Amino acid sequence: MRIIQAGVGGFGNSWIYTVRDCDGFEHVALVDPSPEALHRAGEIAGVPPERRFSSIEDALALVEADGVIDCTPASCHFDTTSSALLSDLHVLVEKPLSDTLRHASQMVQLAEHRKRILMVTQQYRYQDAPRTLRKLIAQGAIGTIDHMVVEFQIQGLLFGWRQRMEHPFLMDMAIHHFDLMRYLLGQNAMKVQAQTWNPPVSNTKGDLNAFVWIEFEGGTRINYTGTYASPGTDTGWNGRWVITGSKGTLVWNPRDEWGPIRYFAQRSDPNQYTEMHFFTPLAEPWGEVIWPEHTGAVGHTYDLLHWRACCETGIEPETSGKDNLNTLALTMAAVQAADTGETVAVSSLL
Repeated sequence: MRIIQAGVGGFGNSWIYTVRDCDGFEHVALVDPSPEALHRAGEIAGVPPERRFSSIEDALALVEADGVIDCTPASCHFDTTSSALLSDLHVLVEKPLSDTLRHASQMVQLAEHRKRILMVTQQYRYQDAPRTLRKLIAQGAIGTIDHMVVEFQIQGLLFGWRQRMEHPFLMDMAIHHFDLMRYLLGQNAMKVQAQTWNPPVSNTKGDLNAFVWIEFEGGTRINYTGTYASPGTDTGWNGRWVITGSKGTLVWNPRDEWGPIRYFAQRSDPNQYTEMHFFTPLAEPWGEVIWPEHTGAVGHTYDLLHWRACCETGIEPETSGKDNLNTLALTMAAVQAADTGETVAVSSLL
């Protein structure tokens, strides 16, 4: 598959390696306003200087390709992706789909009109552990999901355009976890409450800390805590998840020395007790360890392979632009809730 990649600095640099190392893909042109970034990426990808461009319009006019990977800043996604779609190329765009829901909806409509595949890189769901968790939940391992407690802690500093974002944590990081919530439950969010703030150690304009409360269609409530400013308590990029249902609990913690997924079954009948009692799983104090099933390609490699398969068959991607409007709407609802202090109905934004 012949690829034009727009945006090759920062996180875009990782896509240079992913495309280069994935069979059946070839960079035929690179686009970036930075000559230094273009030179560095071009040397890695093997793209000659004459096919390194400062504008997407020049690349589209002068190079034959099958698709565009849009790794530009979110505020540029509408222009870059729309130009590619109007040139009848398929597009794989980095999250968030766009910086506004209006632009995102227009991109989805344009892709449908041009009969092109528009897919969003929500690669966190394309891993073995969430695939296994979703299967367990679908099989009823813990019954009807009542609530989740999700915790994310990383010590980090942001640079470039992310330093100037109003809500860098919600829009650039929490959006991954919000998409995972939708994926694991197979449902969309209904309403959101949120509070965000910027800690003293931040190097950004926008808030790096967030508390978010979400209610989903099936009644599941989720308590989400996230921060980019927590030294010494690193949860890893997936975070720590406690998923509790009517028949037990699943704990997903990639940093857990006992195992990445642990299963606690609720084997007691609450109706047999006539006085206060706290269930203690004495037989399995650390739960049953579940090792995720290996499902093949993961992360950005799966992104590429899935995107190509959908381009070839016309099947809608799992993380299509159309489906991803729900993830973006949930994220935007959290932003609005944080800004206003009000409970926001996600449907009001769609």
